[in-house]
Amino acid sequence: MSTARDLRPTWAEIDRGAFSRNVDSIARRLPRGSQLIAVLKGDAYGHGAVELAKLCTPDRVAMIATALLEESLELRRAGIELPLLVLGPLTESQIGIALDQRITMGVVGPEELELVCRVARARDVAIHLKLDTGMGRMGVTEAELPRVVEMIRSTPRLRVEALYTHFANADDSSDTLTDVQIEKFRAMSAALRAQRHHLANSAATMRGLIEPGDFVRVGIALFGAEVVGSRLDPVLRWRTEIMRLKDLPSGHGIGYGTTFHTLRPSRIATLPVGYADGYDRNLSNNAYVLVRGRRAPVVGRVSMDLLTIDVTDIPDARYGDEAILLGDEISVDELAKRAGTISYELFCRISKRVPRFYK
Repeated sequence: MSTARDLRPTWAEIDRGAFSRNVDSIARRLPRGSQLIAVLKGDAYGHGAVELAKLCTPDRVAMIATALLEESLELRRAGIELPLLVLGPLTESQIGIALDQRITMGVVGPEELELVCRVARARDVAIHLKLDTGMGRMGVTEAELPRVVEMIRSTPRLRVEALYTHFANADDSSDTLTDVQIEKFRAMSAALRAQRHHLANSAATMRGLIEPGDFVRVGIALFGAEVVGSRLDPVLRWRTEIMRLKDLPSGHGIGYGTTFHTLRPSRIATLPVGYADGYDRNLSNNAYVLVRGRRAPVVGRVSMDLLTIDVTDIPDARYGDEAILLGDEISVDELAKRAGTISYELFCRISKRVPRFYK
């Protein structure tokens, strides 16, 4: 099955050009000496990490970051030569694998640092060290800092290449925690020597909270989701086709639990996509699909493999017509709001049952 037409008509189209334009847009807004770390974790938020990593060139992207060692190894196996950063944490056995594959480790606490120092007795090791400035998840705390400093000083073959932290509320410009985190990072980093820093995630980058010379770690903004009121080009377009059309009388129930009944004689279209593909069940009776450029409401419950839409007001709708689930006028932010979640989760939920085609 080599083409889309060999498959069921449900697939996601990934726009390489849109992704490249977004990379360029982010790179252009950075201050002097700053560089982009492209975050392609979670299979590039469901967009396909290998294919998009191929578009990251060293003149625009300093590093590619992933969450898991397995994700970085997949990129290396695919021939990606850019510097890779795994945000971790890693086990002791994984540390050696990362070093052998030229993958930089993000060390997230003194426990992992102890393992790294043990390895660094026998070989040179460069790391990025994470500081916890207020998010309370990963990172070295203020209380742990003296111990960490001593561990680093007593390990001559260990080099801290960069220090970093992660903002908890950077998408809220009225929240003062981001300013507190920046000041705390400055105070904590004074005890350590590092060539580079990186604090800014997508939201902080879009807000311009970047010191000249710092790296920025940008993920979700690269894919066109709305970040602090601005949006770059959407990269993913999820489509299917009408595979059944029927006319139903007024008062007819639709779907499991018959949560929707027609209020008039209605034309109902069935689409071959459901929650097993990642179309959120919370969108039942709560979303729209584009058919012939017009919005058709989702009616009835989203089931595992099928969903139904009302095309009564689109009289020229036909069997085989394209139906846009996500893309064009249906933004990921709209769907996320309707589903009671965030764009990150909706992207990542689009399952492997949905082929990705790159254009």
